[in-house]
Amino acid sequence: MYKYIVVDDEVLIRRGMLKKIRAADFGDRLAYAGEADNGEDALELIRSVNPDIIITDMRMPEMDGKLLLQTLQKDYPDKKVIVVSGYSDFEYMKEAISAKAVGYLLKPFSRDEIRDTLTKAISILDAEQSALQQLAHQENEKQEISYDVDLQSLGNLILGLHHKEKAPVLRSSKLREVAGAKHYLLMTIYSTDILNSSSLSAGDHYVYIPHAQNDHMSFYLFYMSGESEGILEYAKSVAERIAGNASNNPKFGISGPKTSLIQLSEAYEETVEALNGGRIGEDNSAISVFCGTKSVTPALSWERMDELLFFIESGNSAKATEWTGKLFDHFYGLPESTLGEVKSTCRLLIQEVRSLLHRNFHIDGNASPSSSFESALSGIFDIEAIKAHLLTVLPNIAEMMNEQNVYSSEHVVDNIRSYIRNNYNKVLTLEKISSLFFINPSYCSYLFKEKTGVNFSDYVNQVRIDNAKAYLENTDDKVYKIAKTLGFDNSKYFFRVFKKLTGQTPEEYRQTIAKQKEQA
Repeated sequence: MYKYIVVDDEVLIRRGMLKKIRAADFGDRLAYAGEADNGEDALELIRSVNPDIIITDMRMPEMDGKLLLQTLQKDYPDKKVIVVSGYSDFEYMKEAISAKAVGYLLKPFSRDEIRDTLTKAISILDAEQSALQQLAHQENEKQEISYDVDLQSLGNLILGLHHKEKAPVLRSSKLREVAGAKHYLLMTIYSTDILNSSSLSAGDHYVYIPHAQNDHMSFYLFYMSGESEGILEYAKSVAERIAGNASNNPKFGISGPKTSLIQLSEAYEETVEALNGGRIGEDNSAISVFCGTKSVTPALSWERMDELLFFIESGNSAKATEWTGKLFDHFYGLPESTLGEVKSTCRLLIQEVRSLLHRNFHIDGNASPSSSFESALSGIFDIEAIKAHLLTVLPNIAEMMNEQNVYSSEHVVDNIRSYIRNNYNKVLTLEKISSLFFINPSYCSYLFKEKTGVNFSDYVNQVRIDNAKAYLENTDDKVYKIAKTLGFDNSKYFFRVFKKLTGQTPEEYRQTIAKQKEQA
């Protein structure tokens, strides 16, 4: 609806104009907003009611129509003016044209004339409003695009995908305050369920940034333009509010304070460190804060790991599933252990799986089925989610290995010898081997000696020394390092075994091979 006013110094003429306008029946398109009898009162009325259309006479006391038009053109150029005059005066018409009046009506005018002129004014206003709405829509779209681009830039900064020395320029109006802030804090949010971005919108002094590659993770970037005091407690309170409203037990990792957006990658690493530092036995919705130092997370020891690997390599998917469950039962029995320690243990397991895949399929580690899990592991911060992923990956790999028939010889001793050759660097005892191949240790010892002519421990030592020769011939590794690589805990014992089987010390053997190569 558009508003109009009438300006004329004669009351009867104003009444007549209003009657004709009402008779034209513009319905809810046009609303009467007031009238004035001179230019000065008209300006006061315009300031008060802000009309869209002004219908004005030219000859008036105090401030005439000519001066009013000049003032309107200067101060209210968007108003639509209809000039009414009792004179066909060229100067009046010239002034009306100069003021870009919509129409010039000569008194007395008909109802049709005022209706047509007002219709023209309404059409012009409609067109202008439509153009403004379109411009506003385009500007909103532009801002939304800029905002999305800026969020993507911030996400790239966080994930270390921005390789320039300076932080990107944030162009959206929504994030100008972020760009100008002096203090930052990053919070990584993780949930086993897919995060609902609509419930994680931005708030006062923090912005929500979705993770571009992981639907289970997102970020809150907190920022302060003044002092940073209280920013950590504020971040914690936001996390507590989200946790209180969530049904999926999200976890929160909070970084240390930063002074530049370019430090967001470092901040992200700190949030990951904080999340990985959570105890296995902690409450599901945990808020972890970076402690200020990064550390290498050790793996948890599990003496039955080789048995799990054996069932994977032998292609026994049912046993692989069973023993994966036993691995996590072991983890559950260590409630003070951290999620990071669980991950480190799983990474060692995956490295072993890669080795057996390479050995049996000659698959490059980077292309192996385990690679996707290791990549996913960095984005999982829940022990049950890690277990679920392993229970999918490891039995599938066991199914692949089943086609290789690694330990499918009809004679168990042949299978045992294959296992020793593949795993000479691990702890190899008669009891362990007997357990893997489901036979009695004494009977295993008898069968092995009967089939090979040597006892079990001598065969293990021979395989290790054969591999030691290869290391001595082809590497410059120190002898103690080679001994450890081969599974010898005691380097002195390695020396004795090597000399017993070769007649030389490891260094003497290396020198002999070097001379033979020189002579060749």
